[in-house]
Amino acid sequence: MKGLTLELLAKLKMGKETATFENLKPMLRPGKFQNGAIKINTGKCTGCGLCIQSCPFKCMEIRNKKYPQIKNDAICFSCSNCIVACPEDAISIGQIFCHNENSFFYFGNPPVKMPVNPKNANGDPDKWNEIERIILSRRSVRNFKNNPVPDHLIRRILEAGRFAPSGGNHQPWKFTVVTDPVFIAQMEESCQAFWAEKYSAFKDEQKTIDLFWVTSPGIFDTRTQYGIKCIALKQLPVFFNAPALIFIGGHGCMNDPSMSVGICGENMNIAAASLGLGACWTNFGNAVNYVPDLKSKLGFEEPWKVESVLTLGYPKFKQDGFVARHYRPVTWFRPGSKTPEIEE
Repeated sequence: MKGLTLELLAKLKMGKETATFENLKPMLRPGKFQNGAIKINTGKCTGCGLCIQSCPFKCMEIRNKKYPQIKNDAICFSCSNCIVACPEDAISIGQIFCHNENSFFYFGNPPVKMPVNPKNANGDPDKWNEIERIILSRRSVRNFKNNPVPDHLIRRILEAGRFAPSGGNHQPWKFTVVTDPVFIAQMEESCQAFWAEKYSAFKDEQKTIDLFWVTSPGIFDTRTQYGIKCIALKQLPVFFNAPALIFIGGHGCMNDPSMSVGICGENMNIAAASLGLGACWTNFGNAVNYVPDLKSKLGFEEPWKVESVLTLGYPKFKQDGFVARHYRPVTWFRPGSKTPEIEE
């Protein structure tokens, strides 16, 4: 059904339309997609394997003697983590991930561009300042050393989050820090089991419709589903074996807690990078909300819930650098202009 839209989804959830597997199929089963692809400069590649370690969903393997390639059954969503990890600059993106145009998740196939070089007021080349450079080069880190993260650095990261902006100054967040490896292992086991059960449910049409009523559309995106599969098969740890976790809770009665927690967490991400640490969101860690004993132990009683989890640690190898990202035209309305200016 090509006409599946967010407006129709809202009507379905309000009971104004009948929800069936068939009319939800473009969302529940997105179907064909253009997989991401990589290019290897065989003259530079040494077969060190860091690209494979850095790949979030381990979609690469060494084939043809010593060169990495995408696995036949894997999904590459062209995140470029393999590029920044390569010490020889031997990898580039050959093709970006894109849903089929008949899919609910199709958003066009925009070009990708590296960061546009800065200019000063006169239009002359300029330099990024330190904060801009951290923002542009920060990548999600999922490979950590075993070294513990000192408490004094975690406190600095927490302060960066605490002073984030929020709508109406509601500040609808609270934090729980976990550095106990035994407790982290316990949560890893519980969250992995939760997603393994959900992965099984997603294969069943009726159970998938049941999930439609209690979750957001994005969980059915091919990329998210592949992540759930990797966790279910224990190919991807929920908490990435990080030595420190910060659980960020949102208060459900306050103004737009998810948005505010997102801003709060980005402050933390940037602060962590500035301190030489690596960080990564793991929304899969939100599964603790469905394990009452864990949620309570972490200190999140209703109306509080875990909105996201920030994993922290020292990067095991280089996992930062400039990469290309989608570039969509920007619309400008300048003083005195009667028509918008589209900046390609």
